[in-house]
Amino acid sequence: MIDDLALSFPEQLDVVKNNLIRQTALLKQVASVYADALGSGGLVHIYANGHSRVTVEETTVRMGALTGFHPLLSGGLTTFTDVIGSNGLRMCQFFEKVEGSGKQQLAEVDFGPNDVLLVVTATGTTIAAVDIALEFNKQYPELPLVALASAEQSQQAPVKHSSGLNLWHVVKAAKNGYFIDNGMPSGDLTVGVNGQTGTYQVCPLSSIGALAVTQSLNELTIKELDRRGIAHPVLRNMHLDNTADNYDSWLRDQRKRYAMAKHHPQAVKPNI
Repeated sequence: MIDDLALSFPEQLDVVKNNLIRQTALLKQVASVYADALGSGGLVHIYANGHSRVTVEETTVRMGALTGFHPLLSGGLTTFTDVIGSNGLRMCQFFEKVEGSGKQQLAEVDFGPNDVLLVVTATGTTIAAVDIALEFNKQYPELPLVALASAEQSQQAPVKHSSGLNLWHVVKAAKNGYFIDNGMPSGDLTVGVNGQTGTYQVCPLSSIGALAVTQSLNELTIKELDRRGIAHPVLRNMHLDNTADNYDSWLRDQRKRYAMAKHHPQAVKPNI
């Protein structure tokens, strides 16, 4: 009977909670860096690959979202929801292993003098994620680089990138680098099932951990902007009451900021 089945995954939510509490000081530092960018009319650019795209969506276009978070989502690296076929998992994983993509992605963006790059990847070992972080360090050594990934796997797993580095090492070598742990254990899966038909590993934690970090940073960033006396657009709940005025003004501010990513009059010159 199904009543006999035990549920253990909710215990992992304590892991997520404790991970956030452990990193509170770091999260406050990153929120201050975000506030420097957003408060000056700039952007926090967010790269992700694979399923880490959900973190970008949660940050950039969600109720409660602050303006100024700019997605860097390449279709080849993030489109796999067809599962099979030309936009399936096999193709996405192929593109994740291609070096040189970071340079090409950065060539499509103008970075302002207070802008930030956030690199999100579950493991901290994906070649494309390491690649863009390395290239950003090279081209924009004075700008902040933030990474959100598994500290455990990024430090301990075998390196895949030809540089001999995982994301952890790249961020630690950056002049203004911040590595936020998503709380994911090595391998991500948190629940083992020893059943009658076999042994199964299920319940990845990386997305839940990353989303929890995202919302913690949202809270701290708007509080820091407010502490500085800066009023900042935040998207209200679109399903309650009349929020059309907020919706329009929020999108207008996004258009103004996103335009700077395409053509910034004071763009930082990359070291190429």
